[in-house]
Amino acid sequence: MINILIILILISVFPDAEFAKSENNDDFTVVYYEAREQDIDNDGLIDQLRVVFSVNTTKTQTPVNAMLVTSFDDYPNQYEIFQWDNFTLTNEKSLSRSIFVDAWKEGKYTVTLAFKDPNTNQVLSEFLLGNFNLMVGLEKPFIDISVMADTNGNSVSDNFNTGSNCKITRSVLDKIGHRYDKTGEVQFIGAPWISPTISPGNDEPNSDQIDCSDWPAGKYSLKLIYHNSLGYSLEKWINFSILNQPAPAFNLNLTGQNMEIGSLCFITVEPTDGTDFSENEIKWTTIPDHNISDELEVDCKMWMPGIHRIIVNVTNSEGISATNGINLVRMPPLEDNMTDWGNESVVSSWPLRSGGEIKTEFTGYIATGIGMTLLLLISVIILRKFDDNIGDEFKESKISIDSEGLPTHTDEDGHLWRQHPDGQIDWWDETVKMWIPFQQY
Repeated sequence: MINILIILILISVFPDAEFAKSENNDDFTVVYYEAREQDIDNDGLIDQLRVVFSVNTTKTQTPVNAMLVTSFDDYPNQYEIFQWDNFTLTNEKSLSRSIFVDAWKEGKYTVTLAFKDPNTNQVLSEFLLGNFNLMVGLEKPFIDISVMADTNGNSVSDNFNTGSNCKITRSVLDKIGHRYDKTGEVQFIGAPWISPTISPGNDEPNSDQIDCSDWPAGKYSLKLIYHNSLGYSLEKWINFSILNQPAPAFNLNLTGQNMEIGSLCFITVEPTDGTDFSENEIKWTTIPDHNISDELEVDCKMWMPGIHRIIVNVTNSEGISATNGINLVRMPPLEDNMTDWGNESVVSSWPLRSGGEIKTEFTGYIATGIGMTLLLLISVIILRKFDDNIGDEFKESKISIDSEGLPTHTDEDGHLWRQHPDGQIDWWDETVKMWIPFQQY
């Protein structure tokens, strides 16, 4: 009597519900069924169906598989979702159960309810619940990709140099796909190396980071693609460029120019853009050779008087290098007499020869001998070709050379030099009868 009263009440509450009895199995009965429209996100729009049914049996035990088929027509494709509710009935009382349908796209859904015998796969009962227009209440699939690099202390997302601290972030979410076990695969295109796979998250986006700090220079177009089995197809891409590291930019700061030996003297490598050179390779070349190790600053306090050519080459981690150079003039002590510094004797601050090159002492002796021999041969030829009057004019012209009040010096080869207050040195060219600035190469 209680069961009958419950059935009568349900029929009066749900006038659209149908009372059905299986034509194929008198032992199994569908008491009622109904599809209720619901609003799960409280936005005033229908986005969920709750299919309710009640069944009973006359047998002690009757296994039943309830199957709910939801169809959605998304031309040119049609999608079907099968949901199962498997249970065992007894003759003690009726069994009421529910199956929920969450809309995965906006549109019309067709819903069918069927009951099967799991032993024979025979359809016991089947009912068309109708067509329903639903909105989407679940969060739709979502993907995102971004790049961020730290270069020279600044965060950028487009153009940055090789070796910068670089991270690519990928995020994928598919609540709908997880709801119906219809998630798909994520594709990541455009990276120079094989990248790890990533699957979509359920409640929160599944995110990861790819290190792009060691990627080679070039233009990149990265694309993140995701498809699921319910008709969702998402793409997101980013474009950026990785640039080769620029050549190191630096100055050579000099302290001690035109100062006498023993006074303060430093040569310092200073980056012009404030970058850190600690990871760069620094190579010093000096003429004469001072056997300098790779460091940012050199003490030149005890370098011998004369002109010193300094060349510095800096190479960064990408193998790109830059070269800078300066001349350093060190003067002898103010005393007239030669002074010993350690085991080395102070020599003249004037160039040993006039050819624009600084020779070592040994090389200077050889060059002096060769020069004197050549000068002797040239003198013999000149004396044979010209008379004594020309020679006299030549001597007079040398005697009358105007040094403009600057100190002069005649080297071993008889060439005349003069020195400016700033250390610049000129030599007298007899051919053009003028002072020529002394150049270092």
